[in-house]
Amino acid sequence: MRLLFERGECTVADLAEVVGVSDGSVRRHLDIMVADGLVAARLERMPRGRPVTRYALSEAGEEARSAEHYQRLLDRLSPALAQLTPDEVDEGGPAILDVLFDRVAESVADEYRSRVTADRLEERVQQVLVALTEEGILREVEDGGDFFTLKNAGCPYRSTAMETHACCAADRRTIELLLGAPVEQVMTVAEGGHQCEYLVPKGATPAAESVEAGQAGGLLPVLTQKGTASQR
Repeated sequence: MRLLFERGECTVADLAEVVGVSDGSVRRHLDIMVADGLVAARLERMPRGRPVTRYALSEAGEEARSAEHYQRLLDRLSPALAQLTPDEVDEGGPAILDVLFDRVAESVADEYRSRVTADRLEERVQQVLVALTEEGILREVEDGGDFFTLKNAGCPYRSTAMETHACCAADRRTIELLLGAPVEQVMTVAEGGHQCEYLVPKGATPAAESVEAGQAGGLLPVLTQKGTASQR
């Protein structure tokens, strides 16, 4: 289940190679999990040869795997609720959720900011990847030429993300705060994508004074591609 959560769809052979057991053993366990509703199977037809069965966590399986992430989310939402001002409460509805999840993003960024110390964007991307893998927010990075593409096959709190866009926006905001560079969210699992994806333009490099300001405890200024700082 952990491998399927981290990697997304896998074949029996993929899982057997990583776990170090036979294909038959993996297939028997997968059959049980499919019967229990934790895993979904999809038949993929190949140009040649027999079709290949690919397995992925079902919605129920993803929720079961995310228990630790939900607990972290609740632990961060509680103080965010306590900090709401009367004016913010009066706004009601989605506006409150936007405020709450923005503060959750700030909380996560504050927790991991001491691990993101590099000056060069490429190195900061790697440091953010390592830090947010623990949160279930990121899993891999790909160099796309003009952009870095950050990816995550699973969703740390899928049912919540499907209820409000503010949840996915908070993940993007967390990455942006830690990088000190603009981040575009181009795909989410909650909206039907096969993974969550974020684009980071290579032209946006945080200035040293901006990094220091963020590490001092305030919101980290975000730099546009032209290099001007803006508080978001």
